Amino acid sequence: MTGNGARPLTIAETGHRIGRQMLWLSAHHPNRRGRADRSGVYRQSEIMTVAMARKQKLGLSTFDGRLLDGLNFCRKVYALFDQTRASAGGITNLRLRPTKLEKRLIEELIPLARYVQARYREGRRIKVRWVSGSQPYDAVLLLSGAFVDKGYYPKRVVVEITTSVHQNEHLARRLLHEQGHAFGVKGISRDKKTRAVVSTPYVTTNDETATDLAAQIIDRLKSKSAKGYSPDTVLIVYCVLNGVTLEEEWDEAVNRVTQADAHHAFREVFLIDTGSASYSANLYGDSERAPKKLTHSRGVARYAAGRD
Repeated sequence: MTGNGARPLTIAETGHRIGRQMLWLSAHHPNRRGRADRSGVYRQSEIMTVAMARKQKLGLSTFDGRLLDGLNFCRKVYALFDQTRASAGGITNLRLRPTKLEKRLIEELIPLARYVQARYREGRRIKVRWVSGSQPYDAVLLLSGAFVDKGYYPKRVVVEITTSVHQNEHLARRLLHEQGHAFGVKGISRDKKTRAVVSTPYVTTNDETATDLAAQIIDRLKSKSAKGYSPDTVLIVYCVLNGVTLEEEWDEAVNRVTQADAHHAFREVFLIDTGSASYSANLYGDSERAPKKLTHSRGVARYAAGRD
């Protein structure tokens, strides 16, 4: 092959020209559906579709009212977190949560994704529909698979998500942003004259960390139980820890929550810490609301980082 009567084209040049011609033909061919031809080469329209999908900006509308496969839901939630963090001022926005996007992402979408990850398995596939409006639940889960067919699990579950957090936690996040450090939520106060936020060292004693954490969780359970949710509701409690919390302190807090007996208004209560420790725990409601034909205690099944 030659180029307009000039010197013969090299093999590389010939391949490049043929490739350009094939792409043009595939782009203008009347049948341009997103499938590969017999040689396994995808048409240009398919390549462009994939490229556009990869560049698509995620937001709350990506999830709001949309029925998504559970694992796809988790993937998109974590991608939204990465996208937000990488954006201009992203770390600051995740820390201060100035808009509904950051608040819903941290306090609802990520805890829900962690719950779905813990439940999605062979024989129990999950589809998720998260909704941002004002209704008596935050998400609906549709379950399918062999375990569901056998009656081990329901076909539909509604989910409510709440946050267990110290009243000064937002001030600690602001101090961390403005000053680069904070001594902890119990050492934070406001100057009565200047209204400036002041952070001083605070030393916990004995079982104070577990006691405080349990009290926060119990308060949320009692508040939610009083609202009369459907007995088939799963309650996810996003637990914000008050500083460094050892595993035995988390376990002790969960035991105290169980003994308080404030979780039986719900089919299941899922406690989740999405921080570096990544603690979680399960509390089940009355026995008839626990999964059928499966053995679960009335109390708690624990899950900690890296084990179950």
